Amino acid sequence: MKMKNRHIQYSEAPSDLSHHNAINGRPQSALIPKQRILCVDDEIAGTRLRGKVLEQHGYSVTLYHFPLAVLSCDLSKFDLAILDFQMPELTGRELLLRMRALGARFPILLLAGCVEALSYEDRVLFARCIDKAEHIKSLLDTIAEFLVPNQIPDFPGT
Repeated sequence: MKMKNRHIQYSEAPSDLSHHNAINGRPQSALIPKQRILCVDDEIAGTRLRGKVLEQHGYSVTLYHFPLAVLSCDLSKFDLAILDFQMPELTGRELLLRMRALGARFPILLLAGCVEALSYEDRVLFARCIDKAEHIKSLLDTIAEFLVPNQIPDFPGT
């Protein structure tokens, strides 16, 4: 785990998961590039746990706890983003709009305390909205839907 510009970046899968599945003697991870996920949430403990779970499922994860810091990173290196809605500097909606203005063309998912409480206008901006209270499997299934190779993601603006 590396500290960079007030965010945490997980760059490699935990050592206990060293991809035991091998094809032709090479680790499976060497054959398939990791898909890169950006997670932005001011709730540090929950975000770190989510990042570890995503890493365990083979994703490369970059965590930010301060939404404004995201705007200075290279957004072209991500395949998908997961944003919290309620954050102190910017809401998830405001961050999504700024990321799109900076050229982010990947699916952006929203995690919210209560999706039902969001306005329709807020919900339709995101590729998918998920309640934080839902089981992590729901998030993993949703991510898999958008990151399947050769599938065109359905998100606003394309």
